[in-house]
Amino acid sequence: MKITELALKRPVAVSVLMLAALVIGWFSLTQIEVDYLPDINYPMVKIHIWWRGATPDEIETQIAEPIERAMATVENLDYLDSSCIEGMYTLLVNFRYGVDVDIAYQDVLAAMGRANRQLPTDMEAPLIIKADPSQLPVLEMTLSSNRRQLVWLREWADKWLVERLNTVSGTAGAEVVGGVEREIRVHLDPRRMAAYGLSPERIANALRGDNRQTFAGRITVENRELIARTMGEYESLAEIRKVVVGRGPNGEQVFIEDLATVEDAHTELRVNTRFNGKPCVKINILKQADANTVKVAAAVKAKLAELTAEAPPDIEFGIVENQGDYVMGAINGVRDSAIMAAILVVLVIYLFLGNWRQVAVMLVVLPLILLANFFIMKTAGFSLNLFSLGGLVVALGVLLDNSTVVLENITSVLGREKSGGGVAPALQGTGQVGPAIVAGTVSFLALFLPFLFISGMASLLFRELVLTVASIVVISLLVSVTITPFLAGHWLKADAGLDPAARVFAKVIDWLTGVYGWLLGWLLRWRSLTLILFVLLLLLGVRSARNLGKEFFPELDDGRVMVKVKMPSGTSVGEVDRILALIEKQVKDFPEVKSVYSMAGGRVWGLATYEIANEGEVDILLKPKAERSISTAAFVSKIRPLVGKLQVPGGKLPVMQMKVKGIRQIGVQAVEVKVQGTEVSDIYAFSQSLAAAMSEAAELVNVNISMDMSKPEYR
Repeated sequence: MKITELALKRPVAVSVLMLAALVIGWFSLTQIEVDYLPDINYPMVKIHIWWRGATPDEIETQIAEPIERAMATVENLDYLDSSCIEGMYTLLVNFRYGVDVDIAYQDVLAAMGRANRQLPTDMEAPLIIKADPSQLPVLEMTLSSNRRQLVWLREWADKWLVERLNTVSGTAGAEVVGGVEREIRVHLDPRRMAAYGLSPERIANALRGDNRQTFAGRITVENRELIARTMGEYESLAEIRKVVVGRGPNGEQVFIEDLATVEDAHTELRVNTRFNGKPCVKINILKQADANTVKVAAAVKAKLAELTAEAPPDIEFGIVENQGDYVMGAINGVRDSAIMAAILVVLVIYLFLGNWRQVAVMLVVLPLILLANFFIMKTAGFSLNLFSLGGLVVALGVLLDNSTVVLENITSVLGREKSGGGVAPALQGTGQVGPAIVAGTVSFLALFLPFLFISGMASLLFRELVLTVASIVVISLLVSVTITPFLAGHWLKADAGLDPAARVFAKVIDWLTGVYGWLLGWLLRWRSLTLILFVLLLLLGVRSARNLGKEFFPELDDGRVMVKVKMPSGTSVGEVDRILALIEKQVKDFPEVKSVYSMAGGRVWGLATYEIANEGEVDILLKPKAERSISTAAFVSKIRPLVGKLQVPGGKLPVMQMKVKGIRQIGVQAVEVKVQGTEVSDIYAFSQSLAAAMSEAAELVNVNISMDMSKPEYR
């Protein structure tokens, strides 16, 4: 082959290229981003709107209908998925795959602009975001204390801790969940107000007018210009009590303290959080889109260790979930697989070819291929994630196939020709098998490349995996016809005999070859029986394949378990919290459990936590796999009967293994049945009867209805 001849005639150039590939590949490996998932841009835009106190019916008629009419005209729209619950409206605008998400986002903004004139004026401003898995929390931590109240913890987290954590390189902000926020309450006395002839609106305007900073103009003094500003924000309760709200019958000033009491209080507790049984405030740390997950998580933890010395001694930090740990677990798994593959390859090469020189060739070729591939991944903008690492694991099996074939044939040529080695046997041996390994490589690529033409979710997820495999295989082919013959031509000798261990193995292979020859002869004599056995095995294989389970994405043994709590509408946050405490008590003492986090009155949806009084969850983090004797799935089966025994009339307590975050799911549960119709009451009634029938099936657990129309209301 021309390329082989060129490599053999240019030893200095090949040596320099090898060294450059190793150095650049190693540098690329140290610089490549590390993340949990590939850089996926789902064709989806989310709209969240809060309208405090509004019923689902009001939200549907006054918010959902105008917005969805406007969204129906957006170009490349696939479907709309909306949810109306008390005080909140959520709309998922799903576009066809292949659409530019940035353009789709602008189209959604334009449609919202058309619908805004028809929306209620007292609702909060819409939150419109693109679906972006890279913006999931990289670290979820908690803040607790045995001495301080939640209002202090929340204020300290908002005003002190978050500001310092945001200085960590790669972070993009934080969301604080739980606790209660400080608020100043002014309790008006109706009788005193009537005596002074003052209304609540006038008092509110007086408080609002005094509590602000105002630009008062500019002052020029000789050659200097100064900005004047009136400073009026309240700094103490005493200042609020002394706010003038009117005049008395005799013209005297009337202060707030004359007709009201001022209290330093906090907001109502709507989302209650606990970590390992202690009330806490949770902080979700977000990272920048192009930041390294592992480095950001490690930097945040280092910052927390540094801040511990500055924080009050009674403050305790806890880790609910660290995405960096999952990424490192995947990377360590690939590392271990690579080490095992290298050991097995070296052992196989040594036993079959029987000389340490062949082993030395492979020990150079193996890291060269891997490091060159890391350079390609870095250039292509890939990251080290679950899917690209999966591609590496798949490719490890064929990494040295081509080089092994070339090396074995060069060894055979050396043995037949009894030459002392050199360029000629290497060129001849490579030329004899070159067309075969090229054809084999192309055939292998043909198995994977069609995945690039699949549209939809699979294309987004498996693109990096497929391209990583293809890259390694192509690099393997190039190395096998250049570097391998180059090294073999300089290192292999014809007179190198088998080592003692290889000679013993050769005898075993000779015996197995004899057994195989006898078996092959027997099968050829009984051809009809052989054909019947083949057909039976084929039919058995087809039947077994049809009975295999099918799953879009398998559940990982990552130690994350969730118990969801959904009580009937109208259930208070306190009652939900009581049930969560019972669940915590059931699971906290299991030896497999590392930590338990609970949240009452909220639901996590994407990047935010929403207030839903009758819902809650318990997040259980198990110890690493090496420190526990059962899998995550087995632990779920272990605690499900215990949770099911709890007395929760009308409530649902599904126990499940957490899904991989950031991968767009078709539905929340494994199986979802959608019921459609024109009348909401009829849909709800039919759904109840259908759920009751499905609950009787032994194969189904956690049967639940997403719609709830039972919340009581005073009118």
